[in-house]
Amino acid sequence: MTRYILLRDRTRNWRRPRVPLGAGIAPEDADAPADPQIEVAELTPDDLRETAGDRDLLTIQPAMPTRLLTPEPMDELRACDMVPGWGLRATGADWTPMSGAGVRVALLDTGIDAGHPCFAGVEVTARDFAGTGIADANGHGTHVAGTVLGRDQGGTRIGVARGITDLLVGKVLADNGRGRSEDFLNALLWTLQEKAQIVGFALAFDTSAQIETLVEEGYPAMLATAAAVHAYRGNLRICEMLLMMIGGGQVPLMLGAVGNDSLRTIAPEFETGPVAPAAAAGVLAVGACGPGEDGFCPAPFTNAGAAVVAPGVGIISAGPGEGLRPLNGTSMALAHAVGIAALWVERMRAEKERVTAPMLATRLIRSATFEPLCPEASYIDCGRGLIQAPEGSLD
Repeated sequence: MTRYILLRDRTRNWRRPRVPLGAGIAPEDADAPADPQIEVAELTPDDLRETAGDRDLLTIQPAMPTRLLTPEPMDELRACDMVPGWGLRATGADWTPMSGAGVRVALLDTGIDAGHPCFAGVEVTARDFAGTGIADANGHGTHVAGTVLGRDQGGTRIGVARGITDLLVGKVLADNGRGRSEDFLNALLWTLQEKAQIVGFALAFDTSAQIETLVEEGYPAMLATAAAVHAYRGNLRICEMLLMMIGGGQVPLMLGAVGNDSLRTIAPEFETGPVAPAAAAGVLAVGACGPGEDGFCPAPFTNAGAAVVAPGVGIISAGPGEGLRPLNGTSMALAHAVGIAALWVERMRAEKERVTAPMLATRLIRSATFEPLCPEASYIDCGRGLIQAPEGSLD
């Protein structure tokens, strides 16, 4: 039997596609509230065909593994390059009058060490979707959260938006950095229901692991590859359907790390595009940049196709115990972007502007600039450029 993810509409307001495994959903009543539900079931081929006839079923897609966007090694980073807070200065977060106060942020990651002193005064609402407890033995989720909103530690500033006091944490990856797509999708639905204004994640649907699993189960290699690509596409589709169903002004700004799969240090052509779910429609993909000789340059590991870039090399944030540690990765860039987005939410509210995901995305994109980037930086590598915090004062 195969494990499937079923997306249902309990209101039966949304029209299902003509093809059971296809897309194209639309509501009968555009003003009616949506009530999406995700189920997981082990189905035989006969079960699949019978279940596909359910009236409230919008789509049914194979479940698949997920993986953490593992931080890059620090081997090539010199000690003198690891300057605390360089990302804050590069984005203007160290002098903006905004702090992110009153903004509700959600992170879907490896959990959090909520007892770390950098989270003092933050109300953390945590939920474990991975089944291993909310504690973060991996450390990735804690580092990301520290960059988003961490309080100063020993005179070192690590947090972009230190005024945030309301944090949702969904643990969607186990401590080994592995997870399941249904855990991510259920966590995504949870953040929508909890009315987060910004949601950030740094993971990928793991096609390689899916292929390996299917081959071990006896699938011919070509069929395993085709089935894994189908699952990848299907999970991306469910993600997009969820965002479509919530819709309106309720959907938060979704920020996803573009991925660390490129190997430009070996050859310039060794690059690839954004991973899913960062590649989903409605998600703003964030790439990483780092210090260079003549400006900030795209990190050699960052995937192409980001909408914007943010600092992601030698980022010092919350580490094991009560300490700090540096990490490289598009995850670190994502964390900066989540914090900067929170600053813009506060600014938009102060200006009496309605905050919606499209409007907030527009503010982020319009803030981005190529001025501090190296001459070699391009639209393919950096999208609209390096994002910036809101300037000046409202007085």
